[in-house]
Amino acid sequence: MNRRSLFVLAVLAMALVAGWYFTSQVGRPQAPVQAEAWLPGLQPEQVNAIVVQRAGQPQVRLERREQGWVVPAKADYPADQAAVNRLLTALAEARKVEPRTANPELHGRLGLADKGAAEEQGVRLTLERGEPPLSLLIGNAGQQSGQLVRRADEAQSWLVSQRIELPASELAWLDRRVVAVPFAEVRTLDLRHTGGERLTLFRDKAGDAHLQVRDLPKGKRLAFEGAADGMARFFEDLRFADAAPLAQLTFTGEPTLQFTLDTFAGKRLKGRTYAKGDQHWLLLEQGSDLPPAELPGRSDWAYRLEPHQYQSLARKLTDVLADK
Repeated sequence: MNRRSLFVLAVLAMALVAGWYFTSQVGRPQAPVQAEAWLPGLQPEQVNAIVVQRAGQPQVRLERREQGWVVPAKADYPADQAAVNRLLTALAEARKVEPRTANPELHGRLGLADKGAAEEQGVRLTLERGEPPLSLLIGNAGQQSGQLVRRADEAQSWLVSQRIELPASELAWLDRRVVAVPFAEVRTLDLRHTGGERLTLFRDKAGDAHLQVRDLPKGKRLAFEGAADGMARFFEDLRFADAAPLAQLTFTGEPTLQFTLDTFAGKRLKGRTYAKGDQHWLLLEQGSDLPPAELPGRSDWAYRLEPHQYQSLARKLTDVLADK
């Protein structure tokens, strides 16, 4: 074989190798390109205050304290820690999906205007993490997913990958849990109404499905199995309608209801309710020794109940008995 033939064979071999490599790459998935972060460098743990301003509404301020996030305007009452953490995580993880308008005259269509009608204005969200603070505008939710946003100092708006949830009012930012005793843990519940009427509910042993009425009058029976359970379930996930420090309220007269709840774990909760106008307020007694997870509420605060909440607790014996 002469030199020319060897050269031709070498060229053919190289062509075959190149062809094999090219065809082997066709259809191979490529590594996804990581979208750019909307707020590069944002570290949630470095944020020490959050200010939320909605058009036409009072400003809401949250501050980080050693014990967690609080609402200073509510006498440092605990904020909903999960809601705050979700917000900061969403902001830190938000990625730019696509640019939207940079024309200020069109920002209102996205809910990102600085002024104008309330529905056109963005929710101004300020994160304090040193100087200067980071000021953002949160607009409409994306049609399929994500959120329309822009930095307050930039005209360019973006659709980002995360939904950014902002509770609608100061009240909604609070940790509204008062009591969270699982129904199965309730051993006894003693209720004493104004006027002296008393109703005591009990279980003989843990695992009993329903509560019974102690000292049920002879010849009487419950309207149905579990008719008395609702009063104990009141404490399963009790959330207030509003709250105020006891120092700011005055309650006169006798409580409308006093209660004592005991659990199978040997823990006790005591409290009372007062009527103030057409509202009902619940107060927790000092010395209640439920674990913190079951007693987020505080004895130095009063908690306003919705009418249906109060009615579910303040039932009397006649409310749970069969008609005949």
